Amino acid sequence: MANAKRSNHKSAPKSTAAKARSGNPAVRAEAKAAATGSPHPRVTRPKTGAVAKVAPKPAARPKGPAIKPKLGHAHSLTTGDKAPPFTLTTSDGGRTSLTALRKAAKEHHRGIIIFFFTKAGSKTCTTEAVDFARAYPALQKAGYEVIGISPDNRTDLAKFKADHKLPYTLASDSGSKVARKYGAYGKTHKYPITATMPDQFHAIVPKIEAPLRATFVLDADGHIEQVVPAVQAKGHVDRLRKRLKLV
Repeated sequence: MANAKRSNHKSAPKSTAAKARSGNPAVRAEAKAAATGSPHPRVTRPKTGAVAKVAPKPAARPKGPAIKPKLGHAHSLTTGDKAPPFTLTTSDGGRTSLTALRKAAKEHHRGIIIFFFTKAGSKTCTTEAVDFARAYPALQKAGYEVIGISPDNRTDLAKFKADHKLPYTLASDSGSKVARKYGAYGKTHKYPITATMPDQFHAIVPKIEAPLRATFVLDADGHIEQVVPAVQAKGHVDRLRKRLKLV
């Protein structure tokens, strides 16, 4: 029984001095904290061979449009951007350039209207081109130079200009090189679609990379003032004139 009592007897707590001499770092820290009256610090042991981790640098924000371009929308340029320069062959076999257009625009202290269209003679592009022809005297009076740019060759543009008596400059952008710089080139439907077509049909129509209809209004210094990224040909010119506060 005496042995049982001795085995169940709890050992007396160690004194502060004994703890201070302990081989256990945690016990020594406890003793030190008790002596100084400071909170008991947490003692941790570094892992053998551990390497400090360095926080990775945040990824750089990619340049370009903040908004993902929509199907059929021009997207490279926005208000305030400097318009890319170009030199193109015109329908009459001459040459035109952004520099020449800016010089002409400065004489009238206004700007330049560049409209990209996709195919000379197509129904929608004809509607847009003819509407620009009708509005051309008013646009000129307001001080705007107008130029239409498409991937058609010079001969096709000359016929298009003569057939519809278009009074402004048409220029050939072979390979859509200028259109690509302006963002008037991108994904669109391979076949025409209509607003009345069910949405599930829109999804199955194949998509292709192709020229897009888009209009850009530049000031006389060549900076973008207005962008119409997805032109709906019918009524486009009237809507543009309202945006320019010309009506």
